[in-house]
Amino acid sequence: MKTKILLPLLFASITQAVTITGVGYGESKKKSLQDSLSDLSNRISVDVKSDMKSYITSTGKKFTKHVEDKVSLFSSLPIKGATFSSVEEPLFSQTTATLNSATALKLYIYELKRLKQEIIFLQKKLHHTKDKNLKYELLNSMLKDIKSFNKNEIVATFLGAKEEIRVDVTQSSVELELQKLQNKIPSLKIASSVLSKGIKEKGIYISAIKPSGSSEITQFAKMMKESMAQNLKTVKYPADAEFILKGNYEILKNSIFVTLTLLDKKNSILLTRTATLAKSAYKNLHYRPKTETFDASLRNGFVKSGKLYVDIGFKGYSRVDGIDLEHGDSVDIVVKTNKPMCYFLIGYVLKDKDKFAYLLPIGSDNQPYINALTGSDINRNITIFDKVPIEPPFGSESLQIFSSTFRKDGSCPLIPPRCEENDEGYCVIDGKVSDVVEQTRGLNLKKRKYKLEKAESSIRWNSFEK
Repeated sequence: MKTKILLPLLFASITQAVTITGVGYGESKKKSLQDSLSDLSNRISVDVKSDMKSYITSTGKKFTKHVEDKVSLFSSLPIKGATFSSVEEPLFSQTTATLNSATALKLYIYELKRLKQEIIFLQKKLHHTKDKNLKYELLNSMLKDIKSFNKNEIVATFLGAKEEIRVDVTQSSVELELQKLQNKIPSLKIASSVLSKGIKEKGIYISAIKPSGSSEITQFAKMMKESMAQNLKTVKYPADAEFILKGNYEILKNSIFVTLTLLDKKNSILLTRTATLAKSAYKNLHYRPKTETFDASLRNGFVKSGKLYVDIGFKGYSRVDGIDLEHGDSVDIVVKTNKPMCYFLIGYVLKDKDKFAYLLPIGSDNQPYINALTGSDINRNITIFDKVPIEPPFGSESLQIFSSTFRKDGSCPLIPPRCEENDEGYCVIDGKVSDVVEQTRGLNLKKRKYKLEKAESSIRWNSFEK
C-alpha cells in the first residue's frame, strides 16, 4: 500500500452560492424531515451524475479514472448544514430541506480535513504494528474513512470548492490489503456472523448486496442478505429504518470479497465490515450478474437538462440501492417531480430467455403512452400504479421514465418510440434492450424550438420464487 498521502489544502473560493432544495412529505414532521433529506441527497446525486464532464474538470483532469470511481459512490451522499422549514397540515407534514454553499461548504471542508488527519493517524499505526488482528481493524477503519472522504468530496465539489483534496490511498488499495489478511470463510452463515459482529443498532434496513459495477441482485446477493438478517435487528422497508446497511461484492479468481457499510439517516458512514468467502460458501449459487451490458447502457449518457428533476420508485422502498421482491409481494409505483412535466415509461425485461423493452400504456386514446404531472402533484410522491403484483416468470426488470417540461402552448414535446404489441400484450420496442436505452435518449426532444428541460430516472428490481 502507498504510504504517502497527498492532501493539498482545499480553498473554498466561491464565485456564486449554490443552493439546492429537497421536499419531503409524511404523516409526521419526523417522517417528512427524513423524506426531505433523502430527496436532497438524491437531487445532488442526479446533478453530479448528469454533469459528469464538468465534475471531472473541476476535480482535475489527471484524476479522471479516480473521479469516475468516486462518482460510482454517488448514492446516499451525506447532508451537512441543511436548514429545514416545515408546514403542518391536518393529514400530513411537509418539510423543505435547503443546502446552501455559503454556510454548508465550510462544514464539508472541516470534515475532509478531519478525515485527512484520521487517515494519516491510521497510516502511522499500520506501519508500527505487525499484529494481524490489529492491522485488520485499522484497515477496516481506514476503509470507512476513505469511503466517507469520497462522498464528502463529491458534495464539496458540487457546492463549488475550487481545489480538490487528493488522497493517494484509494478504496481499492485498502480492500486489496484486507483481502491479503483475511482467511477465506467457508460458509455464508459464518460470513454473516463475521460481518455482523459488533453491530448492535436497532431498526436496520439491509439494502441489496450487489455485485460491484452492477445493479442486478443475484441469488448469492439475496441469500447473503437473508443470512445477515438472522443476526441483526431489521425492518422490512427503508422508510421505517433508523439505519441502512449497504453492501457490494467483488468477484475474485477463487473467492468473493464482500464489503458492508452502515449509515445513519444523514448518510454518514458509521462503520464498515469486510469478509472474503471461499468457493464453498457460494457453491451452486448464481453470483455473476447477467445484465452487465444493460447496466453499462443505463449508466452512460444520463439525460438531464435545466432544473427539471424526476424520480421513479416503489413506495416504501429505497429508489437507488436495488430491490429484491418475492412471489406474492405487491408494489406501488410512484413518481416525483419538481416542475409540471409530461412523461413516458419504458419497461425492460432482462430475464434469461426473455430480454425486451416495451412502452407502458399510461395515457389516453389520443396519446396512449404519454401522461403528465401538474398542479398539486408537484414535489409529492404520486402513485401512478398501485398494488402491482410480483408474479412469475421471475428475474431482473427495470422501469425508466423520460420527462420534459411543456411547450409554451401547453403541449408535450415528447415522442415515444414505435412499438408493436406481442401475444402477451406488451407493446415491444424493436432492438436489444441495451440499444433501446441509447436510442430512446436520442428520440427525446430532438428539435428544441422552445427552452425545454428534460430529465430521466430509473428503478431496477429482481423477483424471486418465495
